[in-house]
Order: sequence, then C-alpha cells, then structure tokens
Amino acid sequence: CLVRRGANPFRGTQNKRIPTNYILLKYLIKMKFIASVVAAVAVQSASAFVAGPQCQRTIVSSSTQQSMGLFDFFSEDARKERDARKQAEVEEQEQMQREIIARRSNPKKMEEYEAKVRVRRALRMSGDDDAADSIDIYSGEDEKIVGLN
Repeated sequence: CLVRRGANPFRGTQNKRIPTNYILLKYLIKMKFIASVVAAVAVQSASAFVAGPQCQRTIVSSSTQQSMGLFDFFSEDARKERDARKQAEVEEQEQMQREIIARRSNPKKMEEYEAKVRVRRALRMSGDDDAADSIDIYSGEDEKIVGLN
C-alpha cells in the first residue's frame, strides 16, 4: 500500500511501503476519539429524559373538564359550539351582502361608500395603515331588502 499523503512519518521513504500497523493505529485513534465524543453526548442527553425528584412534582387539580383533543371534536358540546360559530359567521356574511345590495341600488349610499374608499386609499398611500384600518366601510346596519330577508 503506497501512501503519498501529507507529511510522511517515515522521512526519505517516499516509495516504500508504510507498515500496516501504523495505518491501523491511526484508524483506531480516530475511532476512539469519535466513540468518546458520542459517549459524552449520549450521557449529556440522557439526563434530559430522567424524571426530577419526587418532592418537586406538584399536582394541579382543576374543576373544569380537560379537553382530550381529537375526541372532543365528536362531543355534543363541541358540535353545538361549531354550529353556533358557523351560524354567526353566515349571518355576518349575509348582513354584509344585504348592505352591498342596498348600496348598489341607492346612489347616495354608493357615493358615501366611494368617499370612504378614497379616504382609506389616500391614508394607505401616505403610509398611515392604522388610520386606514379604523375606517369602517360597512356601517353594520342590517338592511331590509325585499326578496332576500
């Protein structure tokens, strides 16, 4: 096995064979170093999974029912809450839709809406996003439209 890498410990023996024992010794030294590093890391990380002393543990009791995650999705209370949330969202969207329809049929409301949009756009262009967000485009009034309510 001819080795021509880096500094040769056998000076002047460029074309001679390096003893196999020397190569094995270098390999074993590297392996021992790597094994000791792995062992040190394993010892350090193993302490992360050890439970602390018994006296430091505290038991917390709660008077409310704990949620169990996935299985709470199927409970009656969770279903009612989801339905109520969905119904409130649908009602809010319907109210906005009625206001849009009323605005389109009333030129005075449309002018008011366009003025608010112009002011909001001007504020955004000037960099005042907080003031632009404070402008309410929708009045929140529930409009009565024949044929939709």
